Amino acid sequence: MIEDYNYLYTANYVIYNLAGLCVLIASIILFSKKRVLSTSLIMVGSVLAFIFNIGSVIISSFAGRYDTNTFIKINAISNIISALAYFIFCLGLLLFVVNDYNKDVNNNEFLD
Repeated sequence: MIEDYNYLYTANYVIYNLAGLCVLIASIILFSKKRVLSTSLIMVGSVLAFIFNIGSVIISSFAGRYDTNTFIKINAISNIISALAYFIFCLGLLLFVVNDYNKDVNNNEFLD
């Protein structure tokens, strides 16, 4: 008996893109509050990652019309481009934490 797991893939896609949308909104808010190189990289990385995540589904549907080797090659290139977008985001986050984070934030009793 073959079971249909499309609902699991759909749920994964929806949750993953909602999380990406939250990161995108947070990065835009951060960039609007502090316009430096690190927040620019964070915003650009999150925008590109969000676009490529949605675009990878569209590209995969078009690539499915070709033979298996072409499909695998297109998915591999799409994954590399997505990884580069995440790398830009992570580089910006690292720069933000190292260079631009203010330590004069009030202490939280819960975390002390």
